[in-house]
Amino acid sequence: MFGEPARSQWDLNFMLFGIPVRIHPYFWLAGLLLGPHSAGAPVMVIWMAAFFIGILCHELGHAMVMRAYGYYPWITLYGLGGLASHDNARGSLGGWPDRWRQLLISAAGPAAGFLLAALTVAIIRAKGHELVYLVDFPWGLQVIDLEILKHSRLAWFINSLLFVTIVYGIFNLLPIYPLDGGHMARELFLMINPRGGIRQSLWLSVLAAGGIAAYLAAQALRPLIQNQESHWQDAWAILFFGYLAYASYQTLQIYSSRGRWY
Repeated sequence: MFGEPARSQWDLNFMLFGIPVRIHPYFWLAGLLLGPHSAGAPVMVIWMAAFFIGILCHELGHAMVMRAYGYYPWITLYGLGGLASHDNARGSLGGWPDRWRQLLISAAGPAAGFLLAALTVAIIRAKGHELVYLVDFPWGLQVIDLEILKHSRLAWFINSLLFVTIVYGIFNLLPIYPLDGGHMARELFLMINPRGGIRQSLWLSVLAAGGIAAYLAAQALRPLIQNQESHWQDAWAILFFGYLAYASYQTLQIYSSRGRWY
């Protein structure tokens, strides 16, 4: 489920900074499902553009660091967002142990998104705008500026881009497999405990994903108990984190059954 999807005749392929990029059709479907359905077609198009730019920037961050270490990277955008893959390195920058390389590669994706968000805000402020941010999930960051709001489509694009780069970036740092934070937790645990680090990182993934799923389920029950409207995105998030907890537990069982504690 989390691996690179099979190629299809509907894939879009292009090169970006010398890195092959493939867009699977399910990527567009994921963007549509996560978008603001009640806002109308123009806003949905703006959201899809911001979704594409934000996810591509994230994966490009991974790929650029991979290439710096001598790998041949490629990017796949698919139903679960994006995936940066690579072949074996021909050579690598010296002075960095393998654990630190993996940490830097994993951290580069969210960092690239945060950098794009910072540049976006810097450009807006350079134009003389003062921005106020409101947190309103599931739409996250809302940019409030009277001048920008006169151009509602621009405001929608800024809101959507900041949401994808910041909120999704923070989400990816959660210590849950297969998110970037899960891979980073694995490398950190292995540095401290080479023999049992993977098992410890899997337990952390199970507890973190399971805890988030339980919290979201409790939050989703409130409007149902109070006969208020609930959102389908709540159910999707519960199922998603629940599945991540289950997948991490299954992986933990495989390691335990094989006696692999390293």
